[in-house]
Amino acid sequence: MASIAKDKKTRILEAAIKLFTMQGYHETKLDEVAKQAEIAKGTLYLYYKSKEDLFLQCLIDGFEKSMVLTRAVIESHENTSSRLLKLLELQAELFRHNGPLIQQFIQSGITISSSAGAPKRFFNMMKEKVELVAVFFSECVKNGEFSERFTPMQMALIFHQIFDLNLKFQMFHAPTISPEICSEMLLDLFKSKEQANPDGGKINVR
Repeated sequence: MASIAKDKKTRILEAAIKLFTMQGYHETKLDEVAKQAEIAKGTLYLYYKSKEDLFLQCLIDGFEKSMVLTRAVIESHENTSSRLLKLLELQAELFRHNGPLIQQFIQSGITISSSAGAPKRFFNMMKEKVELVAVFFSECVKNGEFSERFTPMQMALIFHQIFDLNLKFQMFHAPTISPEICSEMLLDLFKSKEQANPDGGKINVR
């Protein structure tokens, strides 16, 4: 029974993400979501109270999946540069999943009422993700790979600004920055003097 309910929720979210992305928040009707998910509209309301609640859950879905993978990368035993690149690749995947929806949220003036069940959870999840990445940068500072010029929290916020920059690039139809280029930029910005290579200025991150 639980698996059937999970399957329905998954179908609803997949249908909603597709329609919100293609048509926009204001143009998407819950009747269309129900039809796309192949369920009755009444069934949809068993899981989501309103369109705004469903929209936020679409955003949360991407963050939840990204959080699990982010934690796994940070806790892995790979070297710093490999983990940083993988974290940026996860950000890029989150951008592909949530970018169009967040862009709509910003551009369309979607108002999320305090009665919707998801807003606090959504913003808490964003805060938790920043704090999780700050743990990674704290480790890098402690082992001497990154300098103390920035605090770990500042590093984590700079890291997440790449997501915001790519959103702005997309809004103005400019190419987004690849994870590889972002990794080079951040390593160069955060590296400690001890990690600099005298003959080329490149860093030697373990």
